[in-house]
Amino acid sequence: MEFLRLSYFVQVAELGSFSKAAISLDVTQPALSRQVRKLESELRTELFYRHGRGIALTPSGRKLHAAVKPLLETLTDIREAIQEDADRMTGTVTIGLPPSLCATLGAMLDERFRSRYPDAVLRTREGFSGILMEWIETRRLDLAILYDARRGRGMHVAPLLEENLFLIQRPDTIPDSSPVEIGALDRFHFVLPGPENGLRRVVDAAVRQAGVILRVKTEMDSVAALKQLVLNGHGQTILPFGAVHQEVEAKRLVARRIRSPAMQAKLITATPLNQPVSRVTRALLSLVHECVDELVRAGRIDGTTHGMPTD
Repeated sequence: MEFLRLSYFVQVAELGSFSKAAISLDVTQPALSRQVRKLESELRTELFYRHGRGIALTPSGRKLHAAVKPLLETLTDIREAIQEDADRMTGTVTIGLPPSLCATLGAMLDERFRSRYPDAVLRTREGFSGILMEWIETRRLDLAILYDARRGRGMHVAPLLEENLFLIQRPDTIPDSSPVEIGALDRFHFVLPGPENGLRRVVDAAVRQAGVILRVKTEMDSVAALKQLVLNGHGQTILPFGAVHQEVEAKRLVARRIRSPAMQAKLITATPLNQPVSRVTRALLSLVHECVDELVRAGRIDGTTHGMPTD
């Protein structure tokens, strides 16, 4: 016995009318009658008899209805439960963020994810692009945001953000946050990340293109430490605005835009190559674009965003 025919039979029995059941089921009455007749033929008995006020169940029809009605209700409950599980986002997803972005994006992304997908788990790992790239290629991360200064072979990438870079100084060394020409950077002493850092690669390429030689006093692969060194008077650094927006708002640091098209860091999203992107990872990727767009509009990140990839 087919599920469809049984469900049609129950609907006719419940409403006591083929015409009402056809309207409820959104089928034509002849099609409904045909399915019921096929069921009767299969069972070799009549299930309904007609009278002046409509139709009624035969004794065989009453037996079938009593047996089938709770079965169909159970099947409906199971179907709804399965669909609910399919709609509910579950599983664990791990994202890697560079330190220059993690302080701005990390907490916002986590809160948004937990609110929207309470049955799923988000794990956030902070690391410089070289480490994140290695973790993506070894599949320790499901998703990462990297500086597009060097790409690995074992990952699929898509553009996320073009972020402007700023000269970061103490307020007592500059009266305002006026832009600075890239050619003037040779006047300063810098504390910067090491040469293997993705952000440092962007800076080195930009000054090399401009014919500028930076005087680097200290190399430190920690954004928090770089900011503290500047605050302590040990030089200047170069960072995206998002990495220092809190200190700028508190007037502890000054961020000056560097006038050069090359002083712009391209950030990309990366997922492991030859590995299916899970549903929860796609949901997280969408949230990344959503949150970055909001941060740019709010002025906490200075740059230009790219839309969510469609493929």
